[in-house]
Order: sequence, then C-alpha cells, then structure tokens
Amino acid sequence: MTDRSFEHLNDESRERLARLVKSLTPSQLEIELGEGWTVASALAHTGFWDRWQADRWEEMLSGNWKASDEDIIAAEHLANEALDPYWAGVDAADVPGLALAAATALDALIASAPDSLVDTILAGPAAYLVKRSGHRGEHLDHIERTIAAVVATVDHSYNDRNAETRHRLASLVERLRPEDMLLRSDPSDAESWTIAQALAHIAFWDASLAKRWRSAITAAGAEGPIEPIGIPYAVADTINDPLTAFVGAWTERLGLTIGIQALAAAEDVDALIVQVGDRIPASLPAGRPSSVNRWMHREEHIEQIKAALASARPDAAPVDRSYLQRNSSSRTRLRDVLGGLAGSDLARSDGEGEWTVGQIIGHMAFWDRFLASRWRAALAGGPSGQPSSLPHELADLLNDGLPATWSAFAEASAEAVIAEALAAAKEIDGLIAGLPESTPIDAILGERPALLDRSIHRRSHLDQIELAVRRQ
Repeated sequence: MTDRSFEHLNDESRERLARLVKSLTPSQLEIELGEGWTVASALAHTGFWDRWQADRWEEMLSGNWKASDEDIIAAEHLANEALDPYWAGVDAADVPGLALAAATALDALIASAPDSLVDTILAGPAAYLVKRSGHRGEHLDHIERTIAAVVATVDHSYNDRNAETRHRLASLVERLRPEDMLLRSDPSDAESWTIAQALAHIAFWDASLAKRWRSAITAAGAEGPIEPIGIPYAVADTINDPLTAFVGAWTERLGLTIGIQALAAAEDVDALIVQVGDRIPASLPAGRPSSVNRWMHREEHIEQIKAALASARPDAAPVDRSYLQRNSSSRTRLRDVLGGLAGSDLARSDGEGEWTVGQIIGHMAFWDRFLASRWRAALAGGPSGQPSSLPHELADLLNDGLPATWSAFAEASAEAVIAEALAAAKEIDGLIAGLPESTPIDAILGERPALLDRSIHRRSHLDQIELAVRRQ
C-alpha cells in the first residue's frame, strides 16, 4: 500500500507558508538572510522551484515526460547556481503571494497523482518531487529564525524624540507673526524656502504619513504587524518641488494657519505611532526610519525656520532647549542600565558604606517624582512660574533619612523598583518638555539647571550603578 503521509507534511508546510505570507510586511521582505539572500529572494526561490516541479508533474501525469531523473537533478543544480544572482535582485511585493500560489498548485497535482507513479518516484533519486515539505521547511526555518532575531526588540525612543521636535515646533509657531511667513532661511537666496513653505512641508508629510498609518492599521486587523506604505525618495522629490511652488504662491492667503496645521499633523501622526507601539516590526525603523522617526524630518525644517527668524527678528529666536535631548539620552541610558540588572544586583554597592544599587534607584525615582510635583505647583501658580528653591540643608536631610525607605522599597521587587524609576523619569521629562513659553528657561539654566536638565542628576548615579555591578 502506498505511503502518502507526505501529503500531510506538504499541507503543513504550505499552511506554514501561508501564515508567513499573511504576516510579512514590506520591510521584512528586505531583511538579509546572509550570503546575498533576503526574505524576498528566498521566497522567490521556493516559488520558482514549486512552479518548476508543477510543470514537471503536469508532463508526468500526461505521460509526456521522457527525461531521466539523474539528468534533471544535475540540470537543477546548474540552474540554482545560475539563478542565485537573480534571486538577490528580487524585491517585488507580490513575491510571497506567488510563492504560496505555486505551492498550492503543486500540492494539488501531487495529491492527484496515482499510487503507481508515486511509488516509482519514491523509489528513485527524485523523491523530493512528492516530498515538498523538506525544501520549503528549510527556507521557512531560515526566514522565520532571522525575522525573529530582528523583531526581538524595538527601540521606541523615537517617541520621545518625536515629542521633543513637536515641542520645538510649537515654541517657534507661538512666536510667529503674519509678516514672518515670507521670511526666507537664506535672505540672499531667492530659492531658499520661506517659513510658510517649511511649515507647509512639515504639515503635508506628517498628514500624509498619518493617512498611511491609518490604512496600515485597518489592513493589519486585530493582531498583524503594522507598517505604512512607503513612498520612494524619487517620487517624494517629484511631489516636493511643485508643492513648494504652490505654497509659495498661496503664502499670503494661508498665513499663520499653516503653523497650526503643521502642529496638528505632527500631533496626529505621533499619536498614531505611539498607539501601534509593539505592533511595529523592528525591520521598519531599520529599513524606513522616517516612518517612525518623525523628528529626523522635522529637525531640518525647524532649523530653516529658526534661521529665517534669526536673520529678520532675532528677538523671536527661541531659547536653547538642547537639555531636552540630553534628558532623552539620559533616560535611554537609564532604561538600558536598569534593564540589564538582576534582582541580586540591587544589594550591591560600589564600596563599603556606600549606597546600594537599589538605594540609588530609589533616590533617582524620588527626586524625579518630587521635582514633577514641584513643577506642577509652579505651573499652577501662573505665568513665569518655576519651582521654589529647596535649601541644600533640607535636600541633605532627605537624602540622609530616606535610604532606609529606599532599601525597603528595593527589597520588595526588582521589577517594581526599575519600573518606578523609569516611570518617574518619563513623568518629569514629559513635564519639562511641555513647559510653556512663559517659563524663564534662560534664568533657570543659568542658576538652577538641574530643574530642567535631568541628565545632570542621572549621570553620576548611573555611573555608580555600573561601577557597583562591574566590581562584583
């Protein structure tokens, strides 16, 4: 009796291929598998050979096949070598669908083959003609293993940087007057962009991407990865040139509304990127960073606007808010350092009589939370508010009396300690990033910079933690 158990294995490999095809995003097709292969080229390879074998099966089933198995196997090896360079160039979006269609057609032909033909093939050197699961499984294993390694972690720090550029943009827009819209980033160059053109450019591309994100969210369903459609740079350039000219002609009619639209579009797309969160494939930030890193696009045009204002209205130049980037970098370092700690590390110290790692984490969390409360009180007090001074003596008394509390907190749960420190840092940094224009930034930076630049406080304590862990 003919053993047709291979049909079940073929079905399983085809269903596995179907699941992969359904989950793949455009950027994942570009993931490199090594030796010149990508996910797309591997699927093109499996699709081609399934289609090739399907044509061979049709000839065999019709009784027209005359070539020997040995000659065909030798020819197939030569074909593989000749086709490898072409697979490397394959990047068509429909390659996965073609591979699945080829597998489906081939498996149906194999299932329809009479037992006598199947027995003959299984007894010869070309058993792979009926056992298609082996070839597919080899490539599916490679693809899934590589994608899993790439998707293992996604750094979401772009959300913080997006928010920072949005706040910088808001700071500029608040200072604009209607007559500023015609100012150019380079007054001596009639081709340089006006403030209106830069704002309209930001608004258009953030709004366009927001639309593409919404379409991707709908297409992904409840559980699939979410990835917006990309626009090739060459196509984007053909849009930018006429768009810039149109905005230049309409500047007087658009007025300050452009800035409001730019802010609204930035807030919209940033909120969508935060919303989809963990459903963004890691290959997207790597392959098309502008899809999530909106700060990259905005920064260039924010600098254009600043240059235009500086040349005509120096009084409108915003204060130096570079501390926002330092806060973000220090929070990223905080996340990285604490994320690498084990529960046993919290009891370590960098020397006898020194604070333990757990106490240091508690210390950082306390002061970030305390400062957040002080900033809220200052903002409630009205325009130009800033936290009231905290005498050094009182700060020292708190630092002397609280370590025991921090130790008890650290002993409860390492996960809770780390989560609280990260949440406290995120809270205070968010408050600082959203401070109104009336805040006396220059005065604070000159006299009490740590109220705004939290990296000052975090840097030394993160150094302590790393030293304590290294010494053990």
